[in-house]
Amino acid sequence: MSDTAPPGEIGERPIVNILGEKVALGPLHPGLLPLLVRWDNDFATVDRGGDEPRPRSLEAGAAFWEPLIRGERRDWVGFAIYELPDLRPIGVANVRDSMNPHRTAEFGITIGEVDRRGRGLGTEATRLVLDYAFAVLNVHNVLLDTLADNPSALRAYARAGFKEIGRRRQAHRRGDRVTDVVLMDCLATEFVPPTRRAFPAP
Repeated sequence: MSDTAPPGEIGERPIVNILGEKVALGPLHPGLLPLLVRWDNDFATVDRGGDEPRPRSLEAGAAFWEPLIRGERRDWVGFAIYELPDLRPIGVANVRDSMNPHRTAEFGITIGEVDRRGRGLGTEATRLVLDYAFAVLNVHNVLLDTLADNPSALRAYARAGFKEIGRRRQAHRRGDRVTDVVLMDCLATEFVPPTRRAFPAP
């Protein structure tokens, strides 16, 4: 381990805020930027998330991510997702738009490392972020949207505690193919917290 590398850089032991059974969550940091840009350039991953795939340079990636890493958007709380026990960074998750009188927020997650999908890691990370949103941010309703033709995501969100509340029909297009955008939400009063809490009660 280098004594001169900035804390949190890849190769250093990252800071961890929330420890689960399979994953840990910690703050985003500049050392993750190459990974974040690589994930942003994986067109299949971007498309699964419902966004428009387009090439993103390191400079463009830095312009997008660095303000979030620095915490300049107060209404956006992002976490790096690390697989346990080796703390390999595998994705990112965020809860955003929570600073409102309605106690609502939106959720987003990307498991960028393709070989780590389908192992329950994203489901656990989702539950940990939900627990944080409800216990720490005092949110009552968390919303997400995902594509109807991504059944693995729909199952994972349902396992984490989300319920489908509606669809925006044929709202996502890939060439001449269209699919529904599924809306799901989770309520604090219906959520079953994970065994390892994001913010345990005293």
